[in-house]
Amino acid sequence: MNIGILFAFGALFGWAFGDFFIQKTVRKIGNIRALFYITSAGGILILPFIWREIMPAFSDTSNWLLIIIACVLVMLTALANFQGLKLGKLAVVMPINGLEIVVALILAILIGQETYDLITFGFIVLVLIGLTLTSVDSFGKIKQLRLEKGVAWAIIGAIGLGASDYVIGHTSRAFSPLFAIWLTHSAVAIGTGLILLKTQAYKQIKNDLQNFLGLIGAQSFLDNAAWISYAYSTIYIPIGIATTISEGYLVVAVLLGLVINKETIKIHQAAGILLTILGIFALSGL
Repeated sequence: MNIGILFAFGALFGWAFGDFFIQKTVRKIGNIRALFYITSAGGILILPFIWREIMPAFSDTSNWLLIIIACVLVMLTALANFQGLKLGKLAVVMPINGLEIVVALILAILIGQETYDLITFGFIVLVLIGLTLTSVDSFGKIKQLRLEKGVAWAIIGAIGLGASDYVIGHTSRAFSPLFAIWLTHSAVAIGTGLILLKTQAYKQIKNDLQNFLGLIGAQSFLDNAAWISYAYSTIYIPIGIATTISEGYLVVAVLLGLVINKETIKIHQAAGILLTILGIFALSGL
């Protein structure tokens, strides 16, 4: 149990600082190239550790559905999440990702048959209230409710992240944590690579590496480390608990957005952030 919690906290800090660098990177070079660099790094660096697992995994046709779902889901989710980071304020977009807790818990309960008490659901409601307050830019006219930039993409990404959390946790148990991350990241690398070829954006790779190598390296290392830590946490503790604890990265990410990026938010959004953080802390048992 302690090992699983330790891995979950590794994911917490990896995602907090990783998303900070991802936001800076996508604003410099765009979503597709930033995602291509992250997933390519993961696919290449993890390969030496899992190559023996590849043939057994793909030779069994009963694994194909899980493999396809994991690869497609992670790619679509990453694109939506990166778009939210590109358009929105870090302090606003990050708390919305708390919605992934709800999605992951629902899937863990309905499919994984994990059980949680009523107090847990009460804290989930608290998080949802906080997310609503954080996401809404103006309550002036309810009929003309205006959302912050990037919020719609962040919501889509958060739902996808919750589903991805569960699928990656399940894949980690079916195969191994490293194989789960190699599989999904390699699939995304191939998908984004094809997009770069079609749009001829691959011509910018040399320029990216010359001018933004530090950002690219930081985001790639931190995001891969976070996903690997999360995958390992799910084989020691329930997927819902692993997701909840790792979601504490919102606290660090919001502080980075406010302090370093000098982002500004309104009073009700600050209240929403506070409620979200309190709810996540409570769910994490901190």
